[in-house]
Amino acid sequence: MFAPITRSMTLTAGLLGLTASPVLLAETKVGQSLEAPAPVLELASTNVSAQNLGSDTEDTGAYTTGAMSTATRLNLSIKETPQSVSVITRQQMDDFKLGTLTEVMNQTTGVVVQRTDSERFNFYSRGYSIQNFQIDGMLNTFSGLKSDSDTIIYDRIEVVRGATGLTTGAGDPSGTINMVRKRPTHEWASKVGVSGGSHDNYYSYLDVGGPLGFDGRLRGRTVLAYRDSKSFRDRYALERKVGYGILEADLTDDTILAVGYDYQDKQVQGATWGSVPYWNSSGGKANMPRSNNITTPWSNWPLTDRTTFATVDQRLANDWHLKAAYTHRESESDGKVYYGGGGYPNADRSGVSAYRSHFSGEDKMDAVDFNVAGSYSLFGREHQAMIGYGQARHRDSSPYIIAGPVTADYDKIADWANTGGIPEFADEKTHLDANNSSTYQKAGYLATRLSLSDNWHAVLGSRYGSWETRSSNYTYDDNHQLSRIQSSSQTHNDVWTPYAGLLYDINQDFTVYVSYTDIFNPQTQKDVSDKYLEPIVGKSYELGLKGSVFEDRLNLSSAVFWSTQDNVAEVDDSVPLGPNGKQYYTSGGKGNKVQGFELEAAGEVLPDWNLTAGYTYTHSVNGENQRNNTAQPLNLLRASTTYRLPGAWKGLTVGAGVRWQSDIYRFAKRPIGRDPDGKFITQSTAIRQEAYSLVNLMSRYEFDEHLSASLNVTNLLDKQYYNNVGFYNGVFWGDPRTVALSMDWKL
Repeated sequence: MFAPITRSMTLTAGLLGLTASPVLLAETKVGQSLEAPAPVLELASTNVSAQNLGSDTEDTGAYTTGAMSTATRLNLSIKETPQSVSVITRQQMDDFKLGTLTEVMNQTTGVVVQRTDSERFNFYSRGYSIQNFQIDGMLNTFSGLKSDSDTIIYDRIEVVRGATGLTTGAGDPSGTINMVRKRPTHEWASKVGVSGGSHDNYYSYLDVGGPLGFDGRLRGRTVLAYRDSKSFRDRYALERKVGYGILEADLTDDTILAVGYDYQDKQVQGATWGSVPYWNSSGGKANMPRSNNITTPWSNWPLTDRTTFATVDQRLANDWHLKAAYTHRESESDGKVYYGGGGYPNADRSGVSAYRSHFSGEDKMDAVDFNVAGSYSLFGREHQAMIGYGQARHRDSSPYIIAGPVTADYDKIADWANTGGIPEFADEKTHLDANNSSTYQKAGYLATRLSLSDNWHAVLGSRYGSWETRSSNYTYDDNHQLSRIQSSSQTHNDVWTPYAGLLYDINQDFTVYVSYTDIFNPQTQKDVSDKYLEPIVGKSYELGLKGSVFEDRLNLSSAVFWSTQDNVAEVDDSVPLGPNGKQYYTSGGKGNKVQGFELEAAGEVLPDWNLTAGYTYTHSVNGENQRNNTAQPLNLLRASTTYRLPGAWKGLTVGAGVRWQSDIYRFAKRPIGRDPDGKFITQSTAIRQEAYSLVNLMSRYEFDEHLSASLNVTNLLDKQYYNNVGFYNGVFWGDPRTVALSMDWKL
């Protein structure tokens, strides 16, 4: 087992020692931090005014932001953005202890979080999987997101629902998630915390930064975190180490340079690969316990992410800005997984078969982007414009692994409740490539916000570029000599993605808008013949009403959306997984349609009362007008609220959250008998999860401006539910009730 809480607290104590080191304090004036705490960290009312909010949300106490740019690259308020957007602020993440990206998405309007096993997850919005991810606005070209990132390093997470071809290079009607890192503060500040909770879940962190020299022109920030936890699942344990550092320098009065590095290392014991069998061999429900984990203690699926980045912000004449950014990211894994996700259990606990694989490989990504933006005058009015260019290259490779000998019944599990004695399979990892692939994209883009009149505004944009993907699979003979290369590629040049939005200010508080964008999304998924699926093509529309009320403290929005698209990738679970656990896909055909509507409120309802609440209805059909994506709910509700008590109880903040969704189902293969050879005869039958709701609670007491204690409860009523149904004939259990107690101290 990994380190207990004593080791976690020892690490935190050691990290605290860093804050007092002569190196870090060399440029700090004596008595500065003790006699004059930074005003942004004083214990005070959480009453905030959006008029004073910028894009950063840390230390604002707010559940909304003053500006965001994920949808258009233009620095616009939420009301000025002609698309549906949500922002999960630092305050909301701290209030509800949203420590991972999946926990954040579980509280985000319109986003469905589903897991296929303990290490893999998918986010869905508007009927489809979200594949577009950004960090600080930079495109992440990995196929999906590799890691369930620790959120301690982020200031906020912006989510755009709907196509964002202007900023991501490919239109995808699901959405885009942009994780925005914390930046150095101009005043010296530090924060440290520890927590302990259900299932031996222990966490500690240190966040320290401020001016380092040159009269504050050089600033820095370091965030370190460590998690050590078990699980309600048998034999499962996780250890995660997080490190983030950034230096920011004012090279001149007009030039800011920032360089940084972030590191996330996740080590896992008892990893799963797939779902839990739902039916037994007689065709009835297997009724396996929620804690059941049909894996071995040595089954592991580690993942390490390393990212280096640099940005330059140059102020030009007439308040125009030139921004340039570079990112290099590497992700690697090397682990063996043995998991009993197949077969149909018998009454004597036999009948379950195992999936096994040696997951090994690395991904590398380089991305560069620069743009200039500012305001200009035309026809007696002020407008905004932005023009830029970006390119990104992604490479991944997996080594050739020589399988070792195993017994004939090695993949047959004699007793699914007792897997501890199963030995680790042997194999040999070589320095030869088993497969590799690369994706290269580049594009120029431009956008403008036109003030057509006092009430009418337009946001117009266009992206023009190319996309190229190549992959190769290598086959070797018994002497490890290359015998075959199977290659495939796809190239798309002269890809033009238009974007248009029209807004009308009804009055000072409310704006109605309509927006449109093309959908063109090359796919890296392959079918069972190892051929790339055709690009997704289509159109996306949105009509909405937005409001900013109570002196801009609360953002309101409602929208109706619809889209049409062809060739959407769907998991092909009619065929087994390929080599090294490769997942195959099939095209969703022509004429897929999605339509729906949503409502959201986010911000401060009254002084000291924060709220974020959203309801979404999404209906998706295929070309035959039959509902598809039935494993995603039609209706989804997310709501979280906190209130700081007045008077003598002003140190106490209480809050609650509700997650509700309608029923989901997916058809899978239920055994109804056996043929003369003893093989199962199956019938397509739906596995269903009825509608359910989950309740979360939080409370925090601030003893003074430095020290606070928090108590958080998730799934208060301990609802038993399936997070995913029908994936490879199984189900994936949702998390039970958990309780966590935290202590936080800030300077």
